[in-house]
Amino acid sequence: MASQLEAIIRISESLAKMTLSPVATVDHVEEAIRLFRASTMDAVQSGQVEGVTRSELTAEMRKIEQEIRRRLPIGSQVSVRALKSDFTSQGYTAHAIDRALYIMVRQEVLQFKSQRMLLQRIGA
Repeated sequence: MASQLEAIIRISESLAKMTLSPVATVDHVEEAIRLFRASTMDAVQSGQVEGVTRSELTAEMRKIEQEIRRRLPIGSQVSVRALKSDFTSQGYTAHAIDRALYIMVRQEVLQFKSQRMLLQRIGA
């Protein structure tokens, strides 16, 4: 949410500069919101987020989940930083790693410990 607000602010400021206005007006903000919504909807409808299609992201997340299940026996713990670093070095995107972890926590397969510094496998 905060990054969306920041994007709208940056767009508003850019629109103000384009009209040589020293401050962003309500009109600039309304146009920034319109542009932001239009570009967001285009990305959602095309299934493209951050240069990766939805099917590619889903496939990548599935591979990450399978690898975590293979590596971590139930009851074992691993550092979140080490796990993310390892997957990143294997070429997985940070977005896919975070989404896979989020899903596995919601499914009660994994659980965050020690202020989200550790992950423990708690289920199948």
